[in-house]
Amino acid sequence: MGKLIVVAGAQFGSEGKGAVADHLTRPSNNVNTDVIAVRVAGPNAGHTVYGECPPDCGEGPDHVFNGVQIGHPWRLRSVPVSAVNNPEADLIIAAGSEIDLEVLAGEVSELDSAGYRVTSRLHIDEQATILGRHHIQAEVEDKIQERLGSTAKGIGAARADRIWRKAELARDAWGMASFLRKDTADMMYRALELGATVMIEGTQGYGLGLHAGHYPQCTSSDARAIDFLAMAGLSPWHHSITEFEVWLAARVRPIRVAGNSGAMKGETSWGALGLPEEFTTVTKKVRRVGEWDGELVKAAVRANGGAPTVKVALTMADTVFPELAAANDLDDIEAETWSNLIEWLTTLEDEIGAPIRFIGTSPVNGFWRS
Repeated sequence: MGKLIVVAGAQFGSEGKGAVADHLTRPSNNVNTDVIAVRVAGPNAGHTVYGECPPDCGEGPDHVFNGVQIGHPWRLRSVPVSAVNNPEADLIIAAGSEIDLEVLAGEVSELDSAGYRVTSRLHIDEQATILGRHHIQAEVEDKIQERLGSTAKGIGAARADRIWRKAELARDAWGMASFLRKDTADMMYRALELGATVMIEGTQGYGLGLHAGHYPQCTSSDARAIDFLAMAGLSPWHHSITEFEVWLAARVRPIRVAGNSGAMKGETSWGALGLPEEFTTVTKKVRRVGEWDGELVKAAVRANGGAPTVKVALTMADTVFPELAAANDLDDIEAETWSNLIEWLTTLEDEIGAPIRFIGTSPVNGFWRS
């Protein structure tokens, strides 16, 4: 039978969920050759994965890490990141998603032009909600970005319309017919019964959840594995599933978006950390940054089911151990560094109550830990 994976964030978003989802579904890392990658929620989150350039994309500083070319950064807001590094994966936009048709069309076109054949692999549930210009305009007029640090991409307004039962659905949208599927959950269950891996790529982060304690500086839904499963229409207790994992992405130093986006324990500055400024993928604003907050990650672990179901992917470990930069396996790490790393990871695991099983060492590199 099949394996079900959910990737979620343990902090305030931008934890590297795209990179984690990419690693989990690369053919070299997945024992099953049949992979279905599922994107849920709306296009207010950009998940980055590196691959081939589209025609005439040029090369910039974001194509290089530590002096080495790492490829073109695909900052995907609708299409699952597995489109890039798993050429055989089926791609689903689930029923509980919001779709900005302009954003989606742009991603599909660019990915197709780079040879990724997304048009032939993409399936969109006809129950997904269409996000229109009027939804974005409503949030701009409400000044939600100024009030709450929101991305103001219309997701909350579109969800409000769905609740009021006046939203347009994917089944009603012009030009979508070739992608539409009546029931993508049934498609996923049938694949699981044949031994496939289904990975749900969640958005945002636990601390941004509607009921996670930071209201009103939060997103318009909760951001736990159980919420993403509901958006996809799947249950981990279904008879077709023999393995179920939740991977929580957590960055060494959490971030929040710029502006009045809410409290963050241990907030500091990029200068104080000796690190270059980071900018949000969607709004292009300088991110706020804080020190490691084990209490927040521990709460996220508990909210997502706890160990052994929950495994943690710790990203950007190279910002604490620079000698880890771009490491892909133990052979790349000196014995003293490995000893210090294990001591540090053990302390973090004791603090958060879950095993750290993947360590990210660059935007494209990382290694597994048994």
